[in-house]
Amino acid sequence: MAGRGNGRNGTIQVFMKEQLEEAQRRFETFEADAEKVLKQLIARGKQQRKELDGLRTQVRRGWGQFQTRVVEATGVATQAQVKELNRELGRLSKKLDVLMGKRAQA
Repeated sequence: MAGRGNGRNGTIQVFMKEQLEEAQRRFETFEADAEKVLKQLIARGKQQRKELDGLRTQVRRGWGQFQTRVVEATGVATQAQVKELNRELGRLSKKLDVLMGKRAQA
């Protein structure tokens, strides 16, 4: 009877070892497939990032053109134009003060 029990244990051990080896093979295949999918997702993400950057640039350019057309159509000055006009007024005001000061002295 001792021999039969040992035979069963040996058969069970062989069976368990085969099952473990098969599980390891499946896991390795799964791991390799997961790596491939991850690499594909990373590549796709990079490509989509490039596309989004391009779209963002187009939207910004289009928005700028739209703002320019609205300003031109309404005849309203932009903030940059108002700032430039203020600077020019400041320069002219200083020149006028200098000229007026010279006239007062004369």
